[in-house]
Amino acid sequence: MTAVTTSSRESSHSQQMIHQAMSLCRRHQQPLSILAIRFQELASIKADIGAERIQRLLAKVLHQMHTTKRCEDGLVSSQSGQSLFVVLPATAVDGAVAMAQRLQQWFSSQEFELDEFCISLPTRISVHCASQEEEEGVVQLLNRAFNTLEKTSDTDHIALSESAGKQLDALQSAPEATDQLSRQLLELANGADQASLMKVLSPALSVLDEGLRLQLVDQLLEASTQAKAI
Repeated sequence: MTAVTTSSRESSHSQQMIHQAMSLCRRHQQPLSILAIRFQELASIKADIGAERIQRLLAKVLHQMHTTKRCEDGLVSSQSGQSLFVVLPATAVDGAVAMAQRLQQWFSSQEFELDEFCISLPTRISVHCASQEEEEGVVQLLNRAFNTLEKTSDTDHIALSESAGKQLDALQSAPEATDQLSRQLLELANGADQASLMKVLSPALSVLDEGLRLQLVDQLLEASTQAKAI
């Protein structure tokens, strides 16, 4: 099963956007993640509301997702319209899984109003992270995200590609010292003395390379937007 089967102008533009994101992440040694989102029950919904309304419904979904995503993220629709891909530059597997969970919760609680209809859209979501061992092309990246959807029919379960699963396992098996440092920083952040927190962080921030600074900025931006609908 393949995710990209068209050579249309729109598809070419989408692939160029993803290629640029991949190139930037490789240059700065940053992770890149892809979410594949497949809409379930579109055939039965189409029978209820008609083909013309289905197109308007999918356009409405795409518009709402565009208004809530981060500015640096990409949003690509498949030719059939039954699937979407969310491109997450400088986002590691844990951030991608968190985004997938937020999207899943959003879709499960959302009803889209269209004329006299109020429509729910069950979805399946998968996560694929660019391999750290090989350079994937754009089509290969999308296909691996898309094919991972076949691992589950459960709309409450986030499916992980082989690469995403390996990276998540490695992250969760990080040394205890990392967890201890995280707890200490969290205690400082929760404390009232912000000056002490900055005193601890400033020396480390001053020696970070540009790639890590970009990743830190990305994490700060993501933290500041978590209160949004998605």
